[in-house]
Amino acid sequence: MSVDGLAAGDYSLLRELPAFRRLMETGARVRRVRGVYPTLTYPQHASLVTGTYPDIHGITANTRLEPEENGPHWFWYRRNLRVPTLYDAAASAGLRTATLFWPSAGGRHSARVLPEIIPVRPGEHLFSLVLQAGSPRFVLGMLLRYGYLLRGLRRRNLDNFTCACACRLIRRRSVDLLLLHLLDLDATRHRYGAASSEAREVLHQQDRRLARILAAVEHSGRSDRTAVVVTGDHGHRDVSARIHINSALERAGLQVRGGAGASRLVRWEAWAQACDGSARIRLSRREDAALRRRVAAALTALQGDPANGIARILDRGQLLALRAGEEADFALEASPGYFFSSRSGPEVVTAACPNYRAAHGYLPADDDYSAFFVAAGCGFRCGVELVKAGVVDLGTTLAHVLSLTLPAAEGRVLSELLTEKERTL
Repeated sequence: MSVDGLAAGDYSLLRELPAFRRLMETGARVRRVRGVYPTLTYPQHASLVTGTYPDIHGITANTRLEPEENGPHWFWYRRNLRVPTLYDAAASAGLRTATLFWPSAGGRHSARVLPEIIPVRPGEHLFSLVLQAGSPRFVLGMLLRYGYLLRGLRRRNLDNFTCACACRLIRRRSVDLLLLHLLDLDATRHRYGAASSEAREVLHQQDRRLARILAAVEHSGRSDRTAVVVTGDHGHRDVSARIHINSALERAGLQVRGGAGASRLVRWEAWAQACDGSARIRLSRREDAALRRRVAAALTALQGDPANGIARILDRGQLLALRAGEEADFALEASPGYFFSSRSGPEVVTAACPNYRAAHGYLPADDDYSAFFVAAGCGFRCGVELVKAGVVDLGTTLAHVLSLTLPAAEGRVLSELLTEKERTL
């Protein structure tokens, strides 16, 4: 169970919530899970289920680095992953798997796929996309049974729907490995702020959903053979200012726009993909050393004015060292209180929208911005806590507990969290 936006900073509150407290008291946990760069949802989940970094699994952001304004392609599909996943290994071992709103799992071959996918291009329709990317019979069956919970596409209603689907699969013993992604905490923190009262209320709601999951496990009669794992993917940082990074590149003569409203990208030599707290810069001629120097000079000049909110410039070598993939030539890190937008704007920096008060995507950290992990049940020790681990370690460890092998995994097995039997497998 992945609770999007669940962070190390939530630790104190989680200890007060009944279902989370139960897992923390009877299971093992990692206080701070260090993510991969950028700290966005899709790269974190890809690293979790493959045990590898973005330069290996290929999910380098939520969306592709595509210089266009009409909406880039998201990494919705399993085919975007370059290496085997935890659910692939489970299926190959004969285990029944289900993925419910799990990032980058659309289009995989399974009888139980409820894909996370939405229309982003003209002519795309949600229902047809879901049926094409999911398991049609399974999706239709769940919609007929629990569709009344949706009442629109608000994240809270989506979480209620997917939780109901998960509980049914567990109660009926229909799966051996289930991956569930809950969305509302992340959406609420973006809208109201990282430590807002609204976010605290959503954590209470996620606790109640977790309680239903635990009750379903008990109802299944397989508690002694089941592990319940809950993880986050990243924290949030409050923001008040938005950096229109492509407007800055246009002013530096690196882009030309035209068309209606002068917003269409006509020509570009450098283009920026916003990743919330960071931005990736791509050159049109990557082998052109003179262009690279010109872009570096433009970025340095931009950073020189503190009002532009640029905390750090990372070059290609630094990005490769971070295992962030090969698509970008530079990356920018936003200063505290700032985040990036790919869209051009009237000014380089404007006030953030009133309904966007927190962001993520910044460099990974070992503080409260990192994620939180807890696992209880079969294979996991009781009452053990690690201070920190990497997200790549989680996938490697879960594969070990399931007696599976992730061939590309680079993380270590967190044996400190496991029972003696699991440690010696």
